[in-house]
Amino acid sequence: MRILFTTIPGTGHFNPVVPTAKALQARGHEVTFAASEAFTPSIETAGFKNIPAGPSWLENMGDPVMQEILRKEFFTELVRMGMVEGIVRAAHSVRAELIIGEAAETGAPVAAAILDLPYARHAPAAAKIWWPMMRDGLARAAAEHGLDGQRLIDDDYPIVDIDRTPPSMETPGHVPTAHTFNIRPELYDGAGEMPDWADELGKARPLVYVTLGTVFNGNLPLFQLVAESLGGEDVDVLMTLGRGIPRDALGELPDNIRVAGYVPQSELVRRASAMVCHGGYNSVISALTAGVPLYVIPMAADQPYNAERVLAAGAGLSARLPEGPPPGPPQAGPPAFTPPTSGQIRDSVRRLLTEPHFATGAQRVAAEIAAMPPVVHAAERLEEAMRERGAVTA
Repeated sequence: MRILFTTIPGTGHFNPVVPTAKALQARGHEVTFAASEAFTPSIETAGFKNIPAGPSWLENMGDPVMQEILRKEFFTELVRMGMVEGIVRAAHSVRAELIIGEAAETGAPVAAAILDLPYARHAPAAAKIWWPMMRDGLARAAAEHGLDGQRLIDDDYPIVDIDRTPPSMETPGHVPTAHTFNIRPELYDGAGEMPDWADELGKARPLVYVTLGTVFNGNLPLFQLVAESLGGEDVDVLMTLGRGIPRDALGELPDNIRVAGYVPQSELVRRASAMVCHGGYNSVISALTAGVPLYVIPMAADQPYNAERVLAAGAGLSARLPEGPPPGPPQAGPPAFTPPTSGQIRDSVRRLLTEPHFATGAQRVAAEIAAMPPVVHAAERLEEAMRERGAVTA
Protein backbone atom coordinates (compact mmCIF):
# COMPACT_ATOMS: atom_id res chain seq x y z
CA MET A 1 0.00 0.00 0.00
CA ARG A 2 1.24 3.48 -0.85
CA ILE A 3 0.62 5.81 2.07
CA LEU A 4 1.08 9.58 2.26
CA PHE A 5 1.47 11.14 5.71
CA THR A 6 1.12 14.85 6.39
CA THR A 7 2.23 16.85 9.42
CA ILE A 8 2.67 20.28 10.90
CA PRO A 9 6.43 21.06 10.76
CA GLY A 10 7.14 20.73 14.46
CA THR A 11 8.52 17.89 16.57
CA GLY A 12 5.48 17.99 18.85
CA HIS A 13 3.33 17.01 15.87
CA PHE A 14 5.73 14.88 13.82
CA ASN A 15 7.42 12.76 16.48
CA PRO A 16 4.19 11.09 17.71
CA VAL A 17 3.40 10.04 14.11
CA VAL A 18 6.79 8.45 13.42
CA PRO A 19 6.25 5.13 15.29
CA THR A 20 3.07 4.45 13.30
CA ALA A 21 4.78 5.39 10.03
CA LYS A 22 7.69 3.09 10.86
CA ALA A 23 5.33 0.24 11.79
CA LEU A 24 3.62 0.54 8.41
CA GLN A 25 6.97 0.73 6.63
CA ALA A 26 8.16 -2.40 8.45
CA ARG A 27 5.06 -4.23 7.21
CA GLY A 28 6.06 -3.56 3.60
CA HIS A 29 4.06 -0.42 2.85
CA GLU A 30 5.53 2.55 0.97
CA VAL A 31 5.45 5.58 3.26
CA THR A 32 6.08 9.16 2.13
CA PHE A 33 5.48 12.51 3.83
CA ALA A 34 4.13 15.78 2.44
CA ALA A 35 5.15 18.70 4.64
CA SER A 36 6.97 22.00 4.80
CA GLU A 37 10.22 22.03 2.83
CA ALA A 38 12.02 23.52 5.84
CA PHE A 39 11.10 20.40 7.83
CA THR A 40 12.65 17.99 5.32
CA PRO A 41 15.80 17.29 7.40
CA SER A 42 13.72 16.09 10.36
CA ILE A 43 11.64 13.80 8.14
CA GLU A 44 14.69 12.39 6.38
CA THR A 45 16.42 11.77 9.72
CA ALA A 46 13.44 9.57 10.65
CA GLY A 47 13.98 7.56 7.46
CA PHE A 48 11.30 8.95 5.15
CA LYS A 49 11.15 11.00 1.97
CA ASN A 50 9.43 14.39 2.15
CA ILE A 51 7.65 16.00 -0.77
CA PRO A 52 7.42 19.75 -0.04
CA ALA A 53 3.87 20.98 0.38
CA GLY A 54 2.51 24.38 1.40
CA PRO A 55 4.63 27.24 2.73
CA SER A 56 8.17 26.57 3.95
CA TRP A 57 8.08 27.20 7.69
CA LEU A 58 8.79 25.73 11.10
CA GLU A 59 6.57 25.71 14.17
CA ASN A 60 8.12 28.33 16.39
CA MET A 61 6.85 31.65 17.62
CA GLY A 62 9.35 33.66 15.56
CA ASP A 63 8.42 32.16 12.18
CA PRO A 64 6.45 34.60 9.93
CA VAL A 65 4.09 31.85 8.77
CA MET A 66 3.41 30.85 12.38
CA GLN A 67 2.64 34.48 13.20
CA GLU A 68 0.18 34.69 10.31
CA ILE A 69 -1.49 31.45 11.41
CA LEU A 70 -1.92 32.82 14.92
CA ARG A 71 -3.50 36.03 13.56
CA LYS A 72 -6.05 34.15 11.45
CA GLU A 73 -7.76 30.75 11.72
CA PHE A 74 -4.88 28.90 13.33
CA PHE A 75 -3.69 25.72 11.57
CA THR A 76 -6.76 25.64 9.32
CA GLU A 77 -5.29 28.74 7.65
CA LEU A 78 -2.77 26.43 5.97
CA VAL A 79 -5.61 25.13 3.79
CA ARG A 80 -5.59 28.58 2.17
CA MET A 81 -1.78 28.73 1.92
CA GLY A 82 -1.15 26.05 -0.69
CA MET A 83 -1.04 23.04 1.61
CA VAL A 84 -3.97 21.29 -0.09
CA GLU A 85 -2.52 21.75 -3.57
CA GLY A 86 0.86 20.49 -2.35
CA ILE A 87 -0.67 17.37 -0.83
CA VAL A 88 -2.64 16.69 -4.01
CA ARG A 89 0.56 16.93 -6.08
CA ALA A 90 2.41 14.68 -3.65
CA ALA A 91 -0.41 12.11 -3.69
CA HIS A 92 -0.34 12.02 -7.48
CA SER A 93 3.46 11.72 -7.44
CA VAL A 94 3.49 8.60 -5.24
CA ARG A 95 0.11 7.28 -6.44
CA ALA A 96 -1.12 7.30 -2.84
CA GLU A 97 -3.88 4.92 -1.81
CA LEU A 98 -4.33 6.34 1.68
CA ILE A 99 -3.66 9.73 3.27
CA ILE A 100 -2.91 9.87 7.00
CA GLY A 101 -2.92 13.38 8.47
CA GLU A 102 -1.50 14.43 11.81
CA ALA A 103 -4.60 15.92 13.40
CA ALA A 104 -3.49 19.57 13.38
CA GLU A 105 -2.60 19.39 9.67
CA THR A 106 -5.99 20.10 8.11
CA GLY A 107 -4.93 20.09 4.47
CA ALA A 108 -4.98 16.28 4.47
CA PRO A 109 -8.77 15.77 4.86
CA VAL A 110 -9.43 18.40 2.17
CA ALA A 111 -6.94 16.85 -0.26
CA ALA A 112 -8.30 13.36 0.41
CA ALA A 113 -11.82 14.54 -0.40
CA ILE A 114 -10.66 16.18 -3.62
CA LEU A 115 -8.89 12.97 -4.67
CA ASP A 116 -11.63 10.67 -3.31
CA LEU A 117 -9.03 8.84 -1.24
CA PRO A 118 -9.55 7.35 2.23
CA TYR A 119 -8.32 9.56 5.06
CA ALA A 120 -7.14 8.54 8.52
CA ARG A 121 -6.33 10.92 11.38
CA HIS A 122 -3.40 10.53 13.76
CA ALA A 123 -4.11 12.46 16.93
CA PRO A 124 -2.42 13.00 20.29
CA ALA A 125 -4.64 13.87 23.24
CA ALA A 126 -4.16 17.57 22.51
CA ALA A 127 -6.20 17.24 19.32
CA LYS A 128 -9.36 16.70 21.38
CA ILE A 129 -8.74 20.05 23.04
CA TRP A 130 -7.98 21.92 19.82
CA TRP A 131 -10.69 20.34 17.68
CA PRO A 132 -13.59 22.56 18.89
CA MET A 133 -11.49 25.57 17.94
CA MET A 134 -10.54 24.21 14.50
CA ARG A 135 -13.58 22.36 13.18
CA ASP A 136 -15.64 25.34 11.95
CA GLY A 137 -12.60 26.86 10.29
CA LEU A 138 -11.91 23.58 8.50
CA ALA A 139 -15.51 23.42 7.26
CA ARG A 140 -15.22 26.96 5.86
CA ALA A 141 -11.86 26.27 4.24
CA ALA A 142 -13.16 23.03 2.70
CA ALA A 143 -16.18 24.87 1.29
CA GLU A 144 -13.80 27.33 -0.35
CA HIS A 145 -12.41 24.32 -2.26
CA GLY A 146 -15.90 23.39 -3.47
CA LEU A 147 -16.40 20.62 -0.91
CA ASP A 148 -19.10 19.79 1.61
CA GLY A 149 -17.40 21.22 4.68
CA GLN A 150 -19.79 19.51 7.08
CA ARG A 151 -18.86 16.11 5.70
CA LEU A 152 -15.18 16.72 6.45
CA ILE A 153 -15.82 17.52 10.11
CA ASP A 154 -18.26 14.66 10.71
CA ASP A 155 -17.00 12.04 13.16
CA ASP A 156 -17.21 9.27 10.58
CA TYR A 157 -15.13 11.01 7.88
CA PRO A 158 -11.77 9.45 8.89
CA ILE A 159 -11.69 5.70 8.28
CA VAL A 160 -9.57 5.37 11.44
CA ASP A 161 -8.79 7.79 14.26
CA ILE A 162 -5.48 6.83 15.85
CA ASP A 163 -5.37 7.97 19.46
CA ARG A 164 -2.44 7.82 21.91
CA THR A 165 -4.02 8.66 25.26
CA PRO A 166 -3.53 6.67 28.47
CA PRO A 167 -6.66 6.54 30.65
CA SER A 168 -5.33 8.94 33.28
CA MET A 169 -4.60 11.58 30.63
CA GLU A 170 -7.97 11.31 28.89
CA THR A 171 -10.01 14.48 28.46
CA PRO A 172 -12.92 14.36 30.94
CA GLY A 173 -16.17 13.52 29.20
CA HIS A 174 -14.50 12.48 25.95
CA VAL A 175 -16.45 9.85 23.99
CA PRO A 176 -14.37 8.20 21.25
CA THR A 177 -15.86 7.60 17.83
CA ALA A 178 -16.63 4.07 16.71
CA HIS A 179 -13.51 4.01 14.54
CA THR A 180 -11.09 5.34 17.18
CA PHE A 181 -8.18 3.04 17.99
CA ASN A 182 -6.14 3.90 21.07
CA ILE A 183 -2.51 2.79 21.06
CA ARG A 184 0.45 3.10 23.38
CA PRO A 185 2.18 6.50 22.95
CA GLU A 186 5.51 5.03 21.88
CA LEU A 187 8.30 7.58 21.78
CA TYR A 188 10.51 8.87 18.98
CA ASP A 189 13.17 11.42 19.83
CA GLY A 190 14.58 12.44 16.45
CA ALA A 191 18.18 13.54 16.05
CA GLY A 192 20.23 14.42 19.09
CA GLU A 193 23.01 12.95 21.17
CA MET A 194 23.50 12.74 24.90
CA PRO A 195 26.57 14.73 26.01
CA ASP A 196 29.37 12.55 27.42
CA TRP A 197 29.30 14.44 30.70
CA ALA A 198 25.61 13.57 31.18
CA ASP A 199 26.56 10.00 32.18
CA GLU A 200 27.50 11.15 35.67
CA LEU A 201 24.30 13.10 36.31
CA GLY A 202 21.86 11.52 38.72
CA LYS A 203 24.29 8.98 40.14
CA ALA A 204 25.30 10.69 43.38
CA ARG A 205 22.11 12.72 43.84
CA PRO A 206 18.73 13.14 42.11
CA LEU A 207 18.61 14.47 38.55
CA VAL A 208 16.00 17.12 37.71
CA TYR A 209 15.39 17.46 33.99
CA VAL A 210 14.18 20.87 32.74
CA THR A 211 12.68 21.44 29.29
CA LEU A 212 10.34 23.93 27.63
CA GLY A 213 9.88 21.84 24.50
CA THR A 214 10.56 23.08 20.97
CA VAL A 215 8.02 25.90 20.52
CA PHE A 216 8.11 27.77 23.84
CA ASN A 217 11.82 27.22 24.48
CA GLY A 218 12.59 30.81 23.53
CA ASN A 219 11.41 31.89 26.98
CA LEU A 220 14.93 32.34 28.35
CA PRO A 221 13.76 34.31 31.42
CA LEU A 222 11.79 31.26 32.54
CA PHE A 223 14.84 29.03 32.14
CA GLN A 224 16.80 31.56 34.19
CA LEU A 225 14.10 31.61 36.86
CA VAL A 226 14.22 27.82 37.16
CA ALA A 227 18.01 27.97 37.37
CA GLU A 228 17.77 30.55 40.14
CA SER A 229 15.24 28.34 41.94
CA LEU A 230 17.27 25.12 41.81
CA GLY A 231 20.77 26.53 42.02
CA GLY A 232 22.51 25.30 45.15
CA GLU A 233 19.98 22.53 45.78
CA ASP A 234 21.38 19.05 46.42
CA VAL A 235 20.35 17.89 42.95
CA ASP A 236 21.85 17.69 39.48
CA VAL A 237 19.92 19.83 36.99
CA LEU A 238 20.06 19.39 33.23
CA MET A 239 18.35 22.06 31.13
CA THR A 240 17.80 21.40 27.43
CA LEU A 241 17.34 24.56 25.37
CA GLY A 242 16.47 22.91 22.07
CA ARG A 243 17.86 23.77 18.68
CA GLY A 244 19.03 27.21 17.65
CA ILE A 245 19.70 28.63 21.12
CA PRO A 246 23.37 29.08 22.17
CA ARG A 247 24.38 27.04 25.21
CA ASP A 248 25.66 30.21 26.91
CA ALA A 249 22.36 32.08 26.41
CA LEU A 250 21.51 31.75 30.11
CA GLY A 251 24.73 33.34 31.29
CA GLU A 252 26.64 32.13 34.33
CA LEU A 253 24.85 29.34 36.16
CA PRO A 254 25.24 27.60 39.55
CA ASP A 255 27.62 24.65 39.62
CA ASN A 256 24.86 22.05 39.91
CA ILE A 257 23.19 23.13 36.65
CA ARG A 258 24.26 21.94 33.19
CA VAL A 259 22.91 23.03 29.81
CA ALA A 260 22.50 21.06 26.59
CA GLY A 261 20.75 21.58 23.26
CA TYR A 262 18.46 18.93 21.78
CA VAL A 263 18.95 15.52 23.43
CA PRO A 264 17.11 12.17 23.24
CA GLN A 265 14.38 12.98 25.76
CA SER A 266 13.15 9.44 26.34
CA GLU A 267 16.69 8.34 27.26
CA LEU A 268 17.35 11.32 29.51
CA VAL A 269 14.07 11.15 31.41
CA ARG A 270 14.74 7.55 32.45
CA ARG A 271 17.67 8.85 34.50
CA ALA A 272 15.66 11.64 36.10
CA SER A 273 13.91 11.75 39.47
CA ALA A 274 11.71 14.71 38.48
CA MET A 275 10.94 16.83 35.44
CA VAL A 276 10.19 20.55 35.24
CA CYS A 277 8.46 21.39 31.98
CA HIS A 278 5.91 23.55 30.17
CA GLY A 279 3.29 20.83 29.93
CA GLY A 280 3.55 20.00 26.23
CA TYR A 281 1.93 16.62 25.61
CA ASN A 282 5.07 14.90 24.34
CA SER A 283 7.15 16.08 27.29
CA VAL A 284 4.48 15.02 29.77
CA ILE A 285 4.07 11.59 28.16
CA SER A 286 7.84 11.06 28.06
CA ALA A 287 8.02 11.63 31.82
CA LEU A 288 4.98 9.51 32.63
CA THR A 289 6.14 6.64 30.42
CA ALA A 290 9.24 6.51 32.61
CA GLY A 291 7.24 6.94 35.84
CA VAL A 292 8.81 10.33 36.56
CA PRO A 293 6.75 12.97 38.43
CA LEU A 294 6.45 16.48 36.99
CA TYR A 295 6.27 20.11 37.99
CA VAL A 296 4.37 21.78 35.15
CA ILE A 297 4.62 25.48 34.29
CA PRO A 298 1.92 25.83 31.59
CA MET A 299 2.09 28.86 29.33
CA ALA A 300 -0.39 28.34 26.48
CA ALA A 301 -1.97 25.91 24.01
CA ASP A 302 -2.93 22.55 25.52
CA GLN A 303 -0.45 22.90 28.38
CA PRO A 304 -2.95 23.95 31.11
CA TYR A 305 -5.15 20.98 30.22
CA ASN A 306 -2.22 18.56 30.35
CA ALA A 307 -1.19 20.04 33.68
CA GLU A 308 -4.69 19.43 35.04
CA ARG A 309 -4.52 15.76 34.03
CA VAL A 310 -1.12 15.39 35.73
CA LEU A 311 -2.66 16.81 38.91
CA ALA A 312 -5.71 14.56 38.65
CA ALA A 313 -3.46 11.51 38.23
CA GLY A 314 -1.48 12.44 41.32
CA ALA A 315 1.66 12.43 39.16
CA GLY A 316 2.94 15.90 39.92
CA LEU A 317 2.33 19.55 40.67
CA SER A 318 1.50 22.60 38.59
CA ALA A 319 2.16 26.32 38.76
CA ARG A 320 -1.56 26.84 38.13
CA LEU A 321 -2.89 25.35 41.34
CA PRO A 322 -5.62 25.46 42.38
CA GLU A 323 -7.76 26.97 39.60
CA GLY A 324 -7.06 24.32 36.97
CA PRO A 325 -7.32 24.81 33.21
CA PRO A 326 -9.30 27.67 31.65
CA PRO A 327 -12.77 26.84 30.33
CA GLY A 328 -13.36 26.05 26.67
CA PRO A 329 -10.89 25.47 23.85
CA PRO A 330 -7.56 27.29 23.90
CA GLN A 331 -6.97 30.46 21.92
CA ALA A 332 -4.57 30.52 18.97
CA GLY A 333 -2.35 33.24 20.39
CA PRO A 334 -0.44 32.84 23.65
CA PRO A 335 -2.28 34.40 26.61
CA ALA A 336 -0.71 36.56 29.28
CA PHE A 337 1.67 34.44 31.32
CA THR A 338 2.55 34.99 34.96
CA PRO A 339 5.42 32.73 36.01
CA PRO A 340 5.62 31.14 39.44
CA THR A 341 8.03 32.53 41.99
CA SER A 342 11.45 31.09 42.58
CA GLY A 343 10.28 29.79 45.94
CA GLN A 344 7.27 28.04 44.43
CA ILE A 345 9.44 26.23 41.90
CA ARG A 346 12.00 25.20 44.51
CA ASP A 347 9.40 24.02 47.03
CA SER A 348 7.47 22.08 44.41
CA VAL A 349 10.56 20.23 43.18
CA ARG A 350 11.51 19.43 46.76
CA ARG A 351 8.04 17.94 47.27
CA LEU A 352 8.34 15.80 44.14
CA LEU A 353 11.63 14.40 45.42
CA THR A 354 10.61 13.82 49.04
CA GLU A 355 6.91 12.87 48.93
CA PRO A 356 6.73 9.33 47.47
CA HIS A 357 3.08 9.55 46.40
CA PHE A 358 4.02 11.69 43.38
CA ALA A 359 6.37 9.03 42.03
CA THR A 360 3.72 6.42 42.82
CA GLY A 361 1.17 8.37 40.77
CA ALA A 362 3.57 8.69 37.84
CA GLN A 363 4.42 4.97 38.03
CA ARG A 364 0.71 4.16 38.00
CA VAL A 365 0.34 6.03 34.70
CA ALA A 366 3.48 4.30 33.38
CA ALA A 367 1.79 0.95 34.06
CA GLU A 368 -1.30 2.13 32.15
CA ILE A 369 0.86 3.09 29.19
CA ALA A 370 2.72 -0.23 29.22
CA ALA A 371 -0.60 -2.10 29.13
CA MET A 372 -1.89 -0.26 26.04
CA PRO A 373 -1.79 -1.93 22.59
CA PRO A 374 1.55 -1.43 20.81
CA VAL A 375 1.79 0.77 17.74
CA VAL A 376 1.83 -2.20 15.36
CA HIS A 377 -1.85 -2.64 16.19
CA ALA A 378 -2.55 0.73 14.55
CA ALA A 379 -0.92 -0.53 11.36
CA GLU A 380 -3.05 -3.66 11.49
CA ARG A 381 -6.22 -1.63 12.06
CA LEU A 382 -5.43 0.61 9.09
CA GLU A 383 -4.91 -2.45 6.90
CA GLU A 384 -8.20 -3.89 8.10
CA ALA A 385 -10.04 -0.63 7.37
CA MET A 386 -8.60 -0.55 3.86
CA ARG A 387 -9.62 -4.18 3.26
CA GLU A 388 -13.13 -3.29 4.34
CA ARG A 389 -13.12 -0.64 1.60
CA GLY A 390 -11.91 -3.20 -0.93
CA ALA A 391 -8.51 -1.51 -1.24
CA VAL A 392 -5.17 -3.25 -1.70
CA THR A 393 -3.18 -3.41 1.58
CA ALA A 394 0.16 -4.85 0.49
